[in-house]
Amino acid sequence: MSEKKNPVEQLGVLADLGQLVELDPEMVVLDVQNARTERVKPDPALLASVERIGVQEPISVRPVEGGKFGVFKGQRRWLAAVEAKKKAVSKGNPWRPVPAFVRTGMEGADHEALLLSLVENTQRARMTERDQVNGAAQLEIMGVTEADRRRAASILGIKRNQMKAAKQASQLTPEALQDSARYGFDLVEMADLQAVEDVDRAAEKLARAKQLDREARKGNGNWQHTMAALRQAQADARKVEAAKQALADAGVKVVPRPRWGDSSAALSSLTTATGRALSLKAHAAACAGHAAWLDENCAPIYVCTSPEQYGHRASGSPTAEEEAQAKEEERKQRKHVIEQNRASRAAREVRHAFIVQLCKGKSVSDAGWEMILSTVVNGSDLYRRFLNKTSEAASELVGAFAGTTPEKGEEPFSQLIRRTGKSRRPQLLLAQVAAAYEAAMPDKAWESPTRSHAEWLRFLADEGYTLSDHEQGMLATFTERNAPNAEAEPEPEAEAMTDADAEPVPDADAGPETETEAGPDADAGPDADAGPEPEADGDSR
Repeated sequence: MSEKKNPVEQLGVLADLGQLVELDPEMVVLDVQNARTERVKPDPALLASVERIGVQEPISVRPVEGGKFGVFKGQRRWLAAVEAKKKAVSKGNPWRPVPAFVRTGMEGADHEALLLSLVENTQRARMTERDQVNGAAQLEIMGVTEADRRRAASILGIKRNQMKAAKQASQLTPEALQDSARYGFDLVEMADLQAVEDVDRAAEKLARAKQLDREARKGNGNWQHTMAALRQAQADARKVEAAKQALADAGVKVVPRPRWGDSSAALSSLTTATGRALSLKAHAAACAGHAAWLDENCAPIYVCTSPEQYGHRASGSPTAEEEAQAKEEERKQRKHVIEQNRASRAAREVRHAFIVQLCKGKSVSDAGWEMILSTVVNGSDLYRRFLNKTSEAASELVGAFAGTTPEKGEEPFSQLIRRTGKSRRPQLLLAQVAAAYEAAMPDKAWESPTRSHAEWLRFLADEGYTLSDHEQGMLATFTERNAPNAEAEPEPEAEAMTDADAEPVPDADAGPETETEAGPDADAGPDADAGPEPEADGDSR
């Protein structure tokens, strides 16, 4: 009875692969028949992996002249091993050899070497973006300890915060995932996109912001401003949808905002055929033309879609055309105010986050010291008003910038002051000065930017903050109004800080605040079908 052979030995697979050995990476050269005729630079992820755990898949080589070995399969892995050895030697650390299959029978077999090289490079299927993102997300979830997760991130050549973002990034729709790949988003950027991907052109706007940050070469300020605007647009859209759904649940038809010449009219401007005022309840119950559209604040404006057809009369004063024109002008002005106030809040969210990081720094810059001393020692009006109007909201703002929660009572920071060492005292002063300037910058500061507003924004910009388009507009307005030929205007006193004006760090998930600057108008607003008024593009310049 013949001895049963191992299936692998029987097929001769091991012999075809060659002899598995460990080689010094510097003993390997690029084979002249490698299908990749030019050296390819290993990507950072591969380099990080090889540095940490070595080459895991053997390369294929054949003996060449000079006692070297020519690599015809696995060029990138070999080059990564070369770089890893150089780095290890420079630091005095041990280096890893590269595992290789040596094909001794292929000396001079150039045709076969080229064929096998082509097979590897043409038949290898690259992992899809979805596979890569899902894989990183699974590693994050499966990591038993934080050390496991950090090791996985190191081997993959990505930062720890990217691993943390992988779970959310894995929830991207296929379309958004394709956009992420096209624009070169990393896992953190993909997670940001996933949070706002339902906003129109979100990926395009973020890609533009990423490009602006790359050109500016300082942080990701444009990205943060764009994210703030997208989150606000998302909240506005959801508010509109909720308002529409509430009307639909009540059996009210939602229509677009009336245009000039439309037959619909607000109930407040109509009467019955006998001249009596139309009540909302009676009209909803009896008239087939009962409907509503939404104003800028998502408040319903009830109308009759065809008043003449259903026997209603106009209540008189002024003509319909005159009233429509006046309301259109009022609507445009209110729309401008609302858009600017929204932009102000979005910019404040990013600005406050920057100030928090500034106050966490190891030291305060010379410019920071000058700002502190000129504000406190000179006793600026802005600073005196802040101290005189100190409230719980003011303490929370100082606490947010200083990284603490204020205590109750007249001395909210007594414990913080006692435990703050010498090296951290300047940052505590900076937090209070920052709170004074931010408290004096309400939503409507753009209407009449003061010298204090301009000085503060310029200081932050010099410290590395990226000004939003809205903030740049404030500086431009201030500069224009204070040009040599411009009429001098007295600097208005900053408004008293309210809780709404002084949110320490705005909640990214919070919906838009109700606008109260101009008050809702009963017969003016955007099209209900159009959703919220469009935000200024984060990629505009």
